[in-house]
Amino acid sequence: DLLQWKGSRSFHSIIPSVILEERPQQVGPTPIDIGTSRHEKGLSHSHPLPAPAVSNTPADLIDEAFALHQSGQLEAASSLYRTILTESPDHAEALHLHGILLHQIGDHAEAAKQMANAVDLAPHHPGYLYNFGVVLQELGNGHGAKEAYQKSLSLDPGNPSCWVNLGNLLSDQGRFTEAIDCHRNSLKLQPNLAEHLVRLSRSLRLAGDIENALANLGIAVSLNPEDENAQSNLLFTSQYQPGIDLPELHRRHTAWASRFPAPISLHEIGASDDTEGGNRSIRIGFLSPDLGNHPVGIFMAPLLERLRESADLTTVCFNDQKKVDEFLIRNHGSANEWHEMAGLSDDELERQLRDARLDVLIELTGHTDNNRLPVLARKPVPIQLSWAGYVGTTGLEAIDYLISDNFHTPDGSEEFYAETLLRFPCDYIPYEPPSYAPDIFTLPMLHQGYPTFGCLNNPTKLTSATIALWGKLLRRLPTARLILKYKGMDDPVVKTRVLGLMAVEGIEADRIEMEGQSNHIEHLTTFSRIDVALDPLPYSGGLSTCEAIWMGVPVVTLPGDTFASRHSFSHLSNAELPDTIADSEQRYLEIATALVEDPEALAAKRKAMRNIVANSPLCDLDSFAQDFTNAIKLVMENQ
Repeated sequence: DLLQWKGSRSFHSIIPSVILEERPQQVGPTPIDIGTSRHEKGLSHSHPLPAPAVSNTPADLIDEAFALHQSGQLEAASSLYRTILTESPDHAEALHLHGILLHQIGDHAEAAKQMANAVDLAPHHPGYLYNFGVVLQELGNGHGAKEAYQKSLSLDPGNPSCWVNLGNLLSDQGRFTEAIDCHRNSLKLQPNLAEHLVRLSRSLRLAGDIENALANLGIAVSLNPEDENAQSNLLFTSQYQPGIDLPELHRRHTAWASRFPAPISLHEIGASDDTEGGNRSIRIGFLSPDLGNHPVGIFMAPLLERLRESADLTTVCFNDQKKVDEFLIRNHGSANEWHEMAGLSDDELERQLRDARLDVLIELTGHTDNNRLPVLARKPVPIQLSWAGYVGTTGLEAIDYLISDNFHTPDGSEEFYAETLLRFPCDYIPYEPPSYAPDIFTLPMLHQGYPTFGCLNNPTKLTSATIALWGKLLRRLPTARLILKYKGMDDPVVKTRVLGLMAVEGIEADRIEMEGQSNHIEHLTTFSRIDVALDPLPYSGGLSTCEAIWMGVPVVTLPGDTFASRHSFSHLSNAELPDTIADSEQRYLEIATALVEDPEALAAKRKAMRNIVANSPLCDLDSFAQDFTNAIKLVMENQ
């Protein structure tokens, strides 16, 4: 949508489509584009402009620079902006427009400096503040971006793009109540825009309000059936829906995939040049927006390190995120090749993937945020797999294999996956415990005198079915308490929903502790206050379960038939800790009750658990790397 600020030139403000966890919408703002036209000039992108006439005043030069900028002649435009700023360093409009240009070419740090100067010179200009916020958000300065957006809205509350950007930012900070209000404000301004409904639904989903998230996504899809973000969000959010089963998820995913033409055959694609015959290493690509501090990036790190010197595989990572953190740096250093893909169009990404001459491509996103499934539907690589980032079938025929294990996808489940199941002999992911994890703490109920249950999963997983089950447990044990901790768990809308559902179950609010985000060491230290961890349903814990058992805390789980519901089942089985896996709600309650009714046995279990996990298949990183290599060689042999 074209925004025109009074007294300034028009430019596009492209709203960032957000995720989280997780990543169908983009995380953070997309690059700003200046507008396709100035009403008074009628300029067009379609034809290059003639060289600017010689001008003597900054006013003339800024017109010429803007015209060049608007037509895509960025180098010439930048040169003129610099000329203006050399003569008039305090030219606010030149600073602002040059900042936009620098942002477009990826120099976000210098863009922020110039935009900051423009804002200092024109502090009451809502457009300058808005774009400054976009650039700060790109740089990971959430506090500064929030402040810029809020100032912009105080001057111009009628900018829906700014409401959406602020809502996305607040959601990513776990401030869901404020985020939901922002998205509702954008909908008041543009009530029938599917994109706004998708972003509202994301905030609702992150806050755990699955029912309303699905309702808004349904409206978004009806408004724009071709909106891929809405469709993928609807499929992903369905994974959290209480009562959902594997056949229904398969039906929904394959219905979505039917919009894409059948994939072309392998001989039409052509694999990479085999100049060395059978001795050439297999070129395997990994495509993801989550190669940083995210469960996908965390699980990938030990694998990439072990494959780096492999004679069998050459790893090629395609990074689709801009934020840099310790895991992104680690994975970058471990990959044999690394390509930055953030901001590329689908056509550009397809070209990059084809030009890389890969034998195999593994997508690590599925229908979660920032996915590139429409590109994979074009079959840019001869053999395509899905792994780790999603929880089940993508629905796409163009994806040949889904990496799994016998616990997630038991015999008989094959018909509910569009992909061929590639079952690993143990777990489908490796777990590398953090070196800084605290030592095992004494069982808290020994000195507190009452049992404490806990769940360190995200609020999205705290479905009505989960709360109802936990309410039954707390009624059984009147002195027991429950700790819930995650980013946004302390947000008012989350607390109101969870405590309201608990009240329906007859559980008083003072028995529930709800805590927000902390650093990872403090997060792990929370287990010092928890006797037994409770797994949610129907979306089970993954990394959170691995961390709990590493900290000596048993996890009670109830797997269903869906992939998402069986994470803990797989991790506990491969950690050789199967005794807390239930086969019914009644058994779930019995296991949790029995654990806390025998504190001495639970304390002994707690002390022994880390050693058991450390020596189990779950943490056998070398064997996993070998299993992975063997699996990739197998699919190459079977092509």
